[in-house]
Amino acid sequence: MCYCHRKFINTLGYGKETRNADPGVAIMTQLVGLQDSTLYSFKEKNRALGTARKFVAYCVHWGDAKSEFSQFIVPLLPLAFKSLQTTEGEVSAEDRGIEAELVKGFRYAIADISTSCVAAYGVPEDITRVLAILKDMSEHENWQIRQACAHFLRCFQGVHKFLLSEEQANTVLSIAISLLSDDRREVSTAATSALTGILVTMPQSALEELVAKYIKIANKSVKKKKKKVVEAELSKEEAEEKAIKEKQRAKRQQRSVYVLCAVVMGRPYDTPPYIPEALAALSKHSFEQRASLGVREEVKRVCSEFKRTHTDNWEAHKKQFTREQLEALEDVVSTPHYYA
Repeated sequence: MCYCHRKFINTLGYGKETRNADPGVAIMTQLVGLQDSTLYSFKEKNRALGTARKFVAYCVHWGDAKSEFSQFIVPLLPLAFKSLQTTEGEVSAEDRGIEAELVKGFRYAIADISTSCVAAYGVPEDITRVLAILKDMSEHENWQIRQACAHFLRCFQGVHKFLLSEEQANTVLSIAISLLSDDRREVSTAATSALTGILVTMPQSALEELVAKYIKIANKSVKKKKKKVVEAELSKEEAEEKAIKEKQRAKRQQRSVYVLCAVVMGRPYDTPPYIPEALAALSKHSFEQRASLGVREEVKRVCSEFKRTHTDNWEAHKKQFTREQLEALEDVVSTPHYYA
């Protein structure tokens, strides 16, 4: 046994006074606190985290599904997410390589957990516990953890969609929508993909209500034309307040637009009544003066993809649109002529 593993075992505190204690509880307590522990050096911590990753993998693949998920996997899920963040500052090439392999291993472990249906056979509250962890991780300061949360949510919801209660389904939807307004493009893109999968399973009546709600939000969040105000006329407090309001508006716009984009992407081969309404609302955010570059690009991509997937039977799909809705779609997807 190497020094690092001996040190890890010694920290479990096995002695005369703890021999009667449950060793599983002692091991779990030590594993859960690994990421935030200051007892180890860089190499020791990463090797100990490697032990934790293997422990999770063995529980998923070789464990008793009725107990391991509830007792070991769920408590270690936050550790798995937090282990995706890399160490800041100067680190040797060897240590950086060890860390990269560890992050890769935990990504596989998280993917295994997200697609495993063992939650259905454990404690009934296990799904609620997992969703509570996902909510915390979706608010983490590290964008890689938030992105992993979006990917996890997509797979976990797909596997357990028929087992979710109404409250749990609403929690899943809430987490996905909250990630849409993330500042990192990688996170918002992953959240949009997750939301597209979630919305596919929703009944049409619920989708119609969702579209109507976010069309209103999107229309109100369109970027207003800037007024010519001399910056010197604004006090420091007024300038800060203006900046905060603009940031909130931009987040509302991105969130509402991406919700509508996910709705459209969820119907690649048919055109229910709410799709033309969503596309017409999205078209308002395709102009430079009305939205940021990221929002404009996403709107154009989704509208173009919708037109592409509906090309084979376009004459039939066109009948679902009003003239104004068709013109709005064409304004986004058509390329202006060079001599126009």
